Amino acid sequence: MAAITLPKPGSEYGPCVPDCTHTDCAQTREMAARVCRFCDLPIGYDTRFYADPGNPNRDALVHALCLEKWFADEQDRLRQVVTTIGTGPDKKHP
Repeated sequence: MAAITLPKPGSEYGPCVPDCTHTDCAQTREMAARVCRFCDLPIGYDTRFYADPGNPNRDALVHALCLEKWFADEQDRLRQVVTTIGTGPDKKHP
């Protein structure tokens, strides 16, 4: 899964400034206004993001940094669980 970004308004490929009625511009502004479920901030422009894999709503977006941090935290948590199970009271720690 590759992260994408939305170009800033007024940039070569970004939405028009001031706001216009172009369909592409309106869709870009709407996507930028969507809120990340991890940090509760808008997705914004020139910021990497993903479609939210944990949400059945295909329109849900999350910041790449937020999702990547969540995955890293989950990996650490699972590693601790596996370590705890592997060194339980009936196991000898190497």
